[in-house]
Amino acid sequence: MKEIVTLENVTKKYGHRVAIENISVSFEEGKITGFLGLNGAGKSTTMKIITTYFKPTSGKVYVDSIDVVEKPYKIRKLIGYLPENFPIYDNLTVLDFLRFVALAKEVENADKEIEKTMELVGIEEYRNRFLKELSKGYRQRVGIAQAIIGSPKVIILDEPTQGLDPAQIIEIRKLIKDLSLNRTIILSTHIMQEVEAICDNVVIIHKGKIKAHGKISELKEKIQKYSTIEYVFDKLDYSSTEKIKNILKEMNIEPKFQDNCVNINISKDEEEKVKAINKKFIEANLEFLYVNKYSLTMENLFLEAIKEEN
Repeated sequence: MKEIVTLENVTKKYGHRVAIENISVSFEEGKITGFLGLNGAGKSTTMKIITTYFKPTSGKVYVDSIDVVEKPYKIRKLIGYLPENFPIYDNLTVLDFLRFVALAKEVENADKEIEKTMELVGIEEYRNRFLKELSKGYRQRVGIAQAIIGSPKVIILDEPTQGLDPAQIIEIRKLIKDLSLNRTIILSTHIMQEVEAICDNVVIIHKGKIKAHGKISELKEKIQKYSTIEYVFDKLDYSSTEKIKNILKEMNIEPKFQDNCVNINISKDEEEKVKAINKKFIEANLEFLYVNKYSLTMENLFLEAIKEEN
């Protein structure tokens, strides 16, 4: 897969303060990449460098093989950007605002492009509404519309669902997923479930350094140290509980009991033990209803990636 955005040994300093330090990372073409980090981790600085708002102190940044420092004007035509608090002109209608954006971007066939964009993000019927009259959800749709006018190859979205209600969040997530069919999307967010729901890849930044990047499934496999196995019983009396404790004690496993459930942690290289546990439970007439296996969550992945810094 082609790498459409590439950062090579990039550092950005504000005076003596280092915002990002020697980071190297790339974003794949046609993929949605979640960009995760705590407040102050360096996400906004990185995005502003990619969009040519800031120049790096050192290092190289390329978008579609073009140097962002050497040809910033060309880069701006390749990127659509929705900042966290994007500026909106309340006294303009949706149509007038998008015309203004198209003019600023020097978009060819502007009227046709605006119509196509409004249809794509679902705001055609609001074309003559003033922006101040729109709900938060539809303002975000307008924000996404201004980012994608001109068909940029890369779209950068900073907290696009912040402040939205659950129904609006679902709508915006679906829109982002639809937009990714022929575009590269960098999604900066604090919402782990959002990354898990719509992203193909993830980049985790912490204290100005890249701590993990790659496919979510591969990172989970790499970082995950154990799985949680949950046995669900119809009921657990004292006798059954003691049997379970004795069986697991022989296997050096410490169970956790909750209601009619027994949870155990099994390391990746000991997963064959589950078959042995199942057999011993059945032989001891411990008939469980079913078994659940819980793998690493996005929250756990993030915490594991940044743990050494805390």
